[in-house]
Amino acid sequence: MTVGTGGARRVTAAVLPVIAWAGAARPLHAEAPRATPAAIEVDRSAAPGGRVGLGFDDGEPVDAWGVSLALGWLERPIALGAGSFGAGTPASAPVRRRQTVALGGALAVGDSVVVDAVLRASHQVGDRLAAAGDPARLSRGVLHDLRLGGRIRLVGDRARAALLRAELTLPTGDDAALAGDAAWTLAWHLIGRATLPRQIGVAATAGIRLHGAEVVIGRRLVGDELLAAAGASVPLAALGLGDEPIALTAELTYALGDRLGDRKGPSPAEARLGVRLQALPALAITASAGVGLNDQIGAPRLRALIALAWTPPGPPPAPGPALPPEAEDEPDEP
Repeated sequence: MTVGTGGARRVTAAVLPVIAWAGAARPLHAEAPRATPAAIEVDRSAAPGGRVGLGFDDGEPVDAWGVSLALGWLERPIALGAGSFGAGTPASAPVRRRQTVALGGALAVGDSVVVDAVLRASHQVGDRLAAAGDPARLSRGVLHDLRLGGRIRLVGDRARAALLRAELTLPTGDDAALAGDAAWTLAWHLIGRATLPRQIGVAATAGIRLHGAEVVIGRRLVGDELLAAAGASVPLAALGLGDEPIALTAELTYALGDRLGDRKGPSPAEARLGVRLQALPALAITASAGVGLNDQIGAPRLRALIALAWTPPGPPPAPGPALPPEAEDEPDEP
């Protein structure tokens, strides 16, 4: 079942009141940004739960349900130069290194709706806010904000589709240790996905994320932002390198930060390369590495990730009604 023109109108009618509610709940720039510079999430990973593929929701189908486990290594997702907290303050790395485990799940509702959730925990080291004169040390073990998501296929099928995704994070993380936002965040994404000849997959997404509270850290304002990402998956067979169930992946992600007065939001860009192995019909394993392309909060010096997902196929379609056997021709009587 796909969502046609009438279904798309109903989805839009349901989405617009929620966006209006979010805007009414926190009018843009109605309040001064918070002066708690630790209350931000510096890991910009947006991979949905219950499947593995690219580092963002690329519209990958989920037949029934899925569970995922990811282990990540992050180097310097935030580094602040000298003078970031005023004249004479030294350069610092509030989070110098982080190791993360993420558990995720996904559930298909019908054949066009998927809901998912991700919960992460990390071990980390860094200076926290020592450069700003804050004596509190960085917490070593932290939980991150709970992330809930859902998407609906507006048009298309498994091979080519346009989808709408909504994502909500709840402030359950350790925001005093740069492992969670100061309040909720709400994001909307439009996703385009296509499977080309030789099973080459391409996907792109664009959207917006609203923050329930804006936070000032150094000379940066962490608040609302525009989001964009694009990626591709190319099987080795398409490159003439064999027929193993292995594909190479590549992706780019970018966020354009908001501006308030003379303060700009961070606009991190990241590139990743990876390998995906379909070890079993229901088991996929990926390994990827990424680097930040600019010196921004959320653009790491290095990211490494190993993830696996178990996504069993859905039940086969119910058989149609049995047809009566054709009557045999009776032999002619002599």
